[in-house]
Amino acid sequence: MNFKKISFKQWMILFCFLISSFLVFSQVNTGGNYNTSHHNKEIIGYITQWDAWKSSSAGVPSAGALTHLNIDYSKYTILNFSFFGVAVDGSLHSGDFRNKQIYQPGTVQDPADIFYTDIYSSWDLHILFGEIEPIQYINEAIAERCRQQGFEVEVGGSTWSHPTWGISGSLPVPLHKEDGAPGLLELAHQNGVKVMASIGGWSMCRHFPEMAADPVKRQRFIDDCVKLINIGFDGIDLDWEYPGPYAGMNFTGTQADFANFTQLVEEIRSAIGPDKLITAAFSANPTKIEGFQWDQLANLMDYFNFMTYDFNGGWSNKAGINAPLNEYDGAEEPTLNHQSTYQKLVDLGVPSQKINFGLPFYGRGVICNGNADLNQPTVKRQETVQPDGPITTCADFTNWPRDVYDGTPNYFYIKQKALGAGSGWTRHWNDQAKVPYLTKNQYFLSYDDEESIAHKAQFIVDHQLAGTIIWTVYGDLEISGTATSFGSKLKRWSDVKSPLINKVNEIFANGNSNLAPQVSITSPQNNATFTEGTNITITADAIDTDGVITQVEFFVGSSSIGVSSTFPYSIVWTNATAGTYALKAVATDDGGAMTTSATVTIIVQGTGDNLPPTVSITDPADGSSFDKNSNILIQATAEDSDGTVVNVDFYQGSTLLGSDDTAPYSMTWNNVAVGSYSISAVATDNEGATGTSALIAITVVD
Repeated sequence: MNFKKISFKQWMILFCFLISSFLVFSQVNTGGNYNTSHHNKEIIGYITQWDAWKSSSAGVPSAGALTHLNIDYSKYTILNFSFFGVAVDGSLHSGDFRNKQIYQPGTVQDPADIFYTDIYSSWDLHILFGEIEPIQYINEAIAERCRQQGFEVEVGGSTWSHPTWGISGSLPVPLHKEDGAPGLLELAHQNGVKVMASIGGWSMCRHFPEMAADPVKRQRFIDDCVKLINIGFDGIDLDWEYPGPYAGMNFTGTQADFANFTQLVEEIRSAIGPDKLITAAFSANPTKIEGFQWDQLANLMDYFNFMTYDFNGGWSNKAGINAPLNEYDGAEEPTLNHQSTYQKLVDLGVPSQKINFGLPFYGRGVICNGNADLNQPTVKRQETVQPDGPITTCADFTNWPRDVYDGTPNYFYIKQKALGAGSGWTRHWNDQAKVPYLTKNQYFLSYDDEESIAHKAQFIVDHQLAGTIIWTVYGDLEISGTATSFGSKLKRWSDVKSPLINKVNEIFANGNSNLAPQVSITSPQNNATFTEGTNITITADAIDTDGVITQVEFFVGSSSIGVSSTFPYSIVWTNATAGTYALKAVATDDGGAMTTSATVTIIVQGTGDNLPPTVSITDPADGSSFDKNSNILIQATAEDSDGTVVNVDFYQGSTLLGSDDTAPYSMTWNNVAVGSYSISAVATDNEGATGTSALIAITVVD
């Protein structure tokens, strides 16, 4: 082009083109002084394909606000496009093809296309590949453009196919518009961000166990994984909820799932090669992560993503915290928190450089029996929701409507509805869990804000974890200003803020990694025996390689029995009664990082050298699952080597369920509500000494 001869009109056309190109390809800036270039942590964000439908009722300007065009790519290292589902034959399909009756027992997911190509009814192609120009007639020029984008068409024809996608359709051809807005794959790669194909999710895991166990179905699954890599994804993320003998939305797995999971990962790695990523989402419940073959997986996978949220919600019997950092007083499930999950992973030897902990950019609301407060009993009712179908829940659909949020509002919506003046909500802070919560009349909302997210991000830094996963990238988007449209669906807004992800990057950049201390009980030894009434000295070693130990707190079970702040760290437990006890020590350093020791078990004998009885639960098995309102038979064996067993008491947590004084010892727990429970048995002998069984975890599902 001869620029000396350009007319004013031509200059205006060129100017408009440059402005248009800038609007299309420019990076969204959500503020904040830090991004991923300022640290070496992974920040993995889930980017869903269904949130794009959310409109003004969800607190966004209009449908199309929650898409890939309105996120700040400088704040993330990896984005997980969610979700592809698993069909009954092992093949993959678009989430838009999910069978909406899949929650029903015996229902299967039929095979379907990997993308939903109806561009008017789905966001798949708009999000992944960008602005669509729907081609209604094919001439020679259009046919050439189609071929350049991988479509096979005929001039004057009415159908198209795309061999790489493995699908076909009738007109219009979903052609990417020349100079149109880029899709997720292109825009992420322009900004150095990888994109994973995330497979499964809560409602599309029904066929994971059988697929992983069947070589034919497994190969079909892997073939589709390779197809996704060829399309442009940088790796495969598995979201199987959950391997092992645990309940999913409409299935219960088996112990064989753990070995099958490893086999599946091995074959995916062989198929996609060493340069592509393999990650997976895992439950953060310490019980559910014991069976994995971590040593083998560590050699095959890049990251283990733990969902350290959804610890409490609509299924809970008490108003609880969605994502507690530490154990807090009165928690329904004391081991469901970041610290307990981390300690379990340490015990299992999972390498910290492959661990990512989850951060929720949303809250969970429940309805209490009376005025709301933390640990207040909840009130449950029958509801029908998608994707779960009929459920029993205490979720708050009054403030966080069922048709938009199902009781789980995004952070930006919480700010709009509950954190402003005159909302009627009261903010509280729990300093044990390091999280806020809100109350209004009988309504309770657990959520995370900048303050709590900072504590969780610092925990990741202090414990030298790889990074974090974010559910979801849209959760903290505050969208305003003017919108520029790109086709019929895609829009980009001029003013977008993202306070939570900005805080994560800030902490990762300035966190100054504080190494967690190390602690172990040195005395007494495991299985040591004492006489009732003895004063027992408990001693621990604790070191901190980059600071000082401020205190070591000693526990019997979950009860604190003393604190020591000087070396050697020890306390004296006075007048211990007969029984079997689990001892542990928790060390805290000057940076606030805490580590829990391995458990040491001791036996305190009754007076007169009376040995305490032994007891174990024989039924149900650990990890068993039952339907709601089941009558659950609990059976135990108990023996006393120097006397007789008087009775056996059965407990759920600290609640006595029943007793039996005749062998075989048993009781029936009737009409059990939905939830996760820990069952134990306590045997008492003729001298009054007691022995406690190991905890048995069971789940009751709707």
